Amino acid sequence: LTSTTGTLGIAGATGTGSGNITLSSGDAVLLSANVGGAGSGTVTVNANTNAAGLEGFTQNPGSSITTSNAAATAVRVNVNTAGGGTGGAVLGDIATGSGGTITVRTDIGGNATGGSIGQPAGGLLQSGPGAVVLATPSGGTSGIGTAGAPIQTTTGAVTATAGSGGVFITETDGASFTATATGAGPVSLASTTGTLTIAGATSTGTGSIAISGNTIVQNANLTTGGPITVTAAAGPITM
Repeated sequence: LTSTTGTLGIAGATGTGSGNITLSSGDAVLLSANVGGAGSGTVTVNANTNAAGLEGFTQNPGSSITTSNAAATAVRVNVNTAGGGTGGAVLGDIATGSGGTITVRTDIGGNATGGSIGQPAGGLLQSGPGAVVLATPSGGTSGIGTAGAPIQTTTGAVTATAGSGGVFITETDGASFTATATGAGPVSLASTTGTLTIAGATSTGTGSIAISGNTIVQNANLTTGGPITVTAAAGPITM
């Protein structure tokens, strides 16, 4: 489904059996219902493809993206283009098949002005032992989640790259993390159960880094000019 201009709105459940689903708009993409259903195809959203303005991708409360696809391309949300655009992404519930990857980017093609990725009304990004990849331009003020509304995940690995708005993510059952922010952007990574593993270099400029979980394993560097706090609620901290 494509809208060359104006908002592409999904008002009713939209799905197919095993075919792929692509939603594209020169301006905004707005979901108010489920996309994908029980199908096994990939789901791709392309928003603000005209490379201008602040239009982006929004999931209204009650909407969702679901697929049983377990590939690295299972769900992709692309906002803006290399040519420009300042759009962001407001997420809700997104689920892939076990082992799939959910990718949400506002820095498509090296875009340097894309907006933030948020989840203000709740929701969950679920891919089982798969991955969640979140990226905004690193040179601007955009961020991933907020202190009051972190991005919620249930996955095996999280990779997050943001600007000075920072990175705020809460995992439900333990995952491996790699996260970077710039400037004074904080990095806050938490897991409510299980082991939180720092698997890749995690850094910010001068912002704080806060790591919390039942148990913590550090396999890569934590780097910042600000404070670092590591808290294990139940088990050891292995560094």
